Amino acid sequence: MSYHKKNLKEKLAQIAWEICKADSWQKVNMRLVAKKAGVSTSASYRHYNNKNDLKAEVMRRGFQFLYEGMKDFQTSDANFASYGAHYIRFGLEYPHIYDLMFGNTDIDMALYPDLEALSNASFDGLVQGVKATMPNKPQKEILIKAYNIWASVHGVVGILRRSKWQGRKTETIEWIKENIEDYLKMTSFS
Repeated sequence: MSYHKKNLKEKLAQIAWEICKADSWQKVNMRLVAKKAGVSTSASYRHYNNKNDLKAEVMRRGFQFLYEGMKDFQTSDANFASYGAHYIRFGLEYPHIYDLMFGNTDIDMALYPDLEALSNASFDGLVQGVKATMPNKPQKEILIKAYNIWASVHGVVGILRRSKWQGRKTETIEWIKENIEDYLKMTSFS
């Protein structure tokens, strides 16, 4: 099976995304990705110099996906909570991609400016949403609130995922999972 160069690069990235989504980033390797694409390993290295380049591409796609889903939310209270809920749902639906994006990584973002820009855009959207709800506050207060919300959202993802893995489902946790926007309005997004 042969691919044009442009199509092969896309195919390799898509295969890496699917492996990471289903199993974890640790399961992704250049040989497996090339095999699934039906090409030699050396062909994959023509498009990605090393595994980190491929990892950065999977992360970039994750941030793009996250950002695209968040950018349309307005800054009203209802939609601002939806912004956070989208972030949480992303972490629940794509746990391995989420872990790759937000976990400890050996990727130097400075080497991948498009990845760094998308990563920053996700947080900047949050800052803009906070700024809209606190129009007369100093930038320091806005950033403190934004970091608090960001930490809360990541914490909620961790709690909901952990309860799923450990079989600890309580009525409250189930309510939070089913009513993420309401939960956020009651807590971090108020």
